[in-house]
Amino acid sequence: MKNIDFSIVLYNDHTNKLTFFTGLDILMLLLWLTIIIIISSWIKTKNAHKEHYKYFMRNLYFKLGFSFVFAFYYIFFIHGGDTVAFFDTSRVLTNLLLKYPEYYIQEWSTYSTNEGYINHFTPETGFPPGWIAREPEGYFVSKLFSVINVLTGSGYLATTVLSAFITSLASFKLYDFIVSFGIHDYKKLALYFLFIPSLSFWCTGVSKDTLIVVCLYYLIPTIYNLFTGKSKIKLWNILVILFLGWILLNIRSFMIAAIAVPFIFAFNVQFANRVFSNKFMRGLTRTIIILLGFGFIGVYFSGETAQKYLKEAEVTQQDFKTNKTYTGAKYNLGEVSYTPTGLLKAMPLSIFTGIYRPFPWEALSPGLLINGIECLFLVYLTFIFLFRNLGKKISKIRNSDILTFAIYFVIIFAFMTGFTSMIFGVLVRLRAPLLPFFLLILTITPQKESDEEELLLKPSE
Repeated sequence: MKNIDFSIVLYNDHTNKLTFFTGLDILMLLLWLTIIIIISSWIKTKNAHKEHYKYFMRNLYFKLGFSFVFAFYYIFFIHGGDTVAFFDTSRVLTNLLLKYPEYYIQEWSTYSTNEGYINHFTPETGFPPGWIAREPEGYFVSKLFSVINVLTGSGYLATTVLSAFITSLASFKLYDFIVSFGIHDYKKLALYFLFIPSLSFWCTGVSKDTLIVVCLYYLIPTIYNLFTGKSKIKLWNILVILFLGWILLNIRSFMIAAIAVPFIFAFNVQFANRVFSNKFMRGLTRTIIILLGFGFIGVYFSGETAQKYLKEAEVTQQDFKTNKTYTGAKYNLGEVSYTPTGLLKAMPLSIFTGIYRPFPWEALSPGLLINGIECLFLVYLTFIFLFRNLGKKISKIRNSDILTFAIYFVIIFAFMTGFTSMIFGVLVRLRAPLLPFFLLILTITPQKESDEEELLLKPSE
């Protein structure tokens, strides 16, 4: 009897003729969905005494759903793209690991700037797409996913759902951390930190952005708890911070500054609140340290290291502007001088762009539609924030270390993404991690002074 092949083979000009839906792919997908649901159910049951854990499974299903939408969007609508190329490269690397492990280890410190990159690969292992192999960040992402492929049998959909599961754990860890501050009711916080459509769409599949979200959302609670004494200094915590920091450094190095600088200002608030009981002295101390911090930043930007980063930003921005391989709607910040003064001039528009755009009339493609709708919601919340008790809200932010962290994180993150992206499709992916923190800021409510003092002490207990 003749065997009937039910697999669907999709071909892409930029990849190695990937097969997405073979029998093995479907089997691994079902297997990992079962494992993920069992593990998640166990975690929820273990924390059943915590009321906000009722959102744990809902968060998982939300992330899984959008991860499928993301995967199918790139397979059937984009017909490939960087996501499929990352996976194609990772699959080739996994083949190399299984056949020639010594060569695979050597690849971790290797990438090529030349076309026709071959190195250790053979027709038996397959060859990586050249444009990924020539980009150190993209090649590093593929190397990380090549490790996950060992568990998923190099199945694209199985790797996608495992990535979504890891993202759901990271987002819930951050959510659980923010709930502990009592800034909002946990139901509202669930909307801001667990159920943002664009964040769940762009940051759950096989992509750079998924890895960045996982790293950021694990790092923030871990660093805070370690430095405030809520967690004991253990070797494991140190290793986690170093490992996640290493990943960020290799994928998008400016993310290190995006969390390091806000933490400096946040710990400044906590230091002043702990040392001084007098409200005036707390405010004075915070102001002095902030001025010193900005002074240090000014000195730094006049140094050689900062000039190197400015040059990299110029190259990145110009590449997105002029490279024909980057398609999609683009935006323009006008004439930009890549100097400290030029950055200051470009900062307001860059931050605005990094937070709010694309506007609905700029989001005319299926991939940007969700972001266009979210833009209207963010603009509405911003008007509410600005015209209802603005002074008291600012006072609350200044007196809370986590809110101080959030505001600086949003500003720095938005500036960096808005300044360098140049393409809306890139912008919405890069800026996605800041959205929960921006929503946290926009929706705070003024609080009585006695309640505010109690809230200041709570995170440090």
